[in-house]
Amino acid sequence: MRHIGIFANPTNPSALSAVQSIIDAAMAVSFSCALDASIRRCLPEFSAFPSFEEAPPEAIIALGGDGTILRAATIAVPLDVPVLGVNFGRVGFMSAVNSQEAPLALRRLAEGDYLVDARMLLSCAVNGGETHDCINDAILYKKRFSGVADIHVSINGVDAGSVFCDGLIVSTPNGATGYSISAGGPVVAQGLDVAIVTPICPHTLCFRPIVAQADADIRLSMHSDGYLAIDGILTRDISEKDVITLTRSQNSAKFIQFGQQNIYELIRTKLS
Repeated sequence: MRHIGIFANPTNPSALSAVQSIIDAAMAVSFSCALDASIRRCLPEFSAFPSFEEAPPEAIIALGGDGTILRAATIAVPLDVPVLGVNFGRVGFMSAVNSQEAPLALRRLAEGDYLVDARMLLSCAVNGGETHDCINDAILYKKRFSGVADIHVSINGVDAGSVFCDGLIVSTPNGATGYSISAGGPVVAQGLDVAIVTPICPHTLCFRPIVAQADADIRLSMHSDGYLAIDGILTRDISEKDVITLTRSQNSAKFIQFGQQNIYELIRTKLS
């Protein structure tokens, strides 16, 4: 690996101000750099660096919080390259290092002293149409503030029930520590590939979070209009005639790590 891409949250001043030091640290270990278009727009002094399209990177260094790392991963998945998350945010579940550790991380990257953690994705389609990969989750939720949504769930053709709720999350193991855990979803052990179905504020005690096998065929429908959000990035309207299908994607999201993570310790330290 000799060529990396740098991706930063354009609304995070700390991340943007670190771009020069990250470039310097990368070039000090003989990496060449490409910059995401958002950096080139916000920081014209870096316009001489090539874009990802002009010089596709072999890895992406994402500077920001979990949302930034997630957006970088949506670029990395089609390129089949890993992401190194450098935390400039508040929580940083998806980051491998903090900002002070970034120069050493780049040196270890150049020396090949790292691991690549390939994480399963879910593929989401509406009415059998175009598929979209979910790195964290797909969320089906009601359109109006008042009232509740009536969402029906089937898994592998078996009726899993209907639930009156504000919405419903189908998450990957990577997304299990996001919205799903906040809504009462389970902690998923590392290395376990599953799909997690978690209702948001269910108006019942009978419908609890469901852990399904990774390749399960999960189908959702609503008895009212609503919204579908994929990773909080792609959003579309949903009608009561629509059927949302989720199953395991053939792709994976790859993240650079420097040792085995302890998910339980991460939850204790990040969410305490």
